Amino acid sequence: MKWVIKITRDINKLREEIDKIDKKIVELILNRMNIVHQVGVTKSKDNSRIYVPEREVAIYKKLSDFSGLEADEIQSFYTEIISFCRKLEGILNVGIKYNALSLVGVKKIFGEYVNPVVIRQFEELNLDSVKYILTPLSKEIIDFIEKNNWYLINKVNLNEEVLYLFSSYNNSIFKDNDVTYILHNGIISKEYIKVDSNLFINLIPFKNLKDFENLNIKILGTIPSI
Repeated sequence: MKWVIKITRDINKLREEIDKIDKKIVELILNRMNIVHQVGVTKSKDNSRIYVPEREVAIYKKLSDFSGLEADEIQSFYTEIISFCRKLEGILNVGIKYNALSLVGVKKIFGEYVNPVVIRQFEELNLDSVKYILTPLSKEIIDFIEKNNWYLINKVNLNEEVLYLFSSYNNSIFKDNDVTYILHNGIISKEYIKVDSNLFINLIPFKNLKDFENLNIKILGTIPSI
């Protein structure tokens, strides 16, 4: 009986420590929200983008270096903290085709605080309010982004399916192992994605984008790599 009592007391002490830590975590999140709000006010003045993939990757990388955890492990839970804070800047509208996979993909990239806008065709989108589209690669989305001058900025892997995030905002380069996606109808590199029988997207490690200025290619965008 004494042994049971001691074990119970030890557990209670540990739980008290957990409660203290939880309070500190919430306090820090509230502090983070306050600072994010200040950043949001500044962004609204110069119409800066709310969602910045390369900035989020930088956060995961720094926390990985600090903690010893893998960057993708940090991302798995920290996405929700960022999402919770980002809502102070605004809830993002993301265009998707109606299917369960796309709904899961939107949450995985943006966290809980996002507004999926279900569409049948990309041309239906109100581009004044929807600045993102999450979809598998297709001729339709390639035609859309070429017509509207959109960019490929992120992707999410779900089982054997890959969904790609397109935006009216372009990424800036974060680090040398980021991947730039280029569109070319004639040349197929070692690493490429087949869209249809005549359309291929090549994946190349980041190089100075000026290297491609004189080539007959279309730069679709750069995805920051964790």
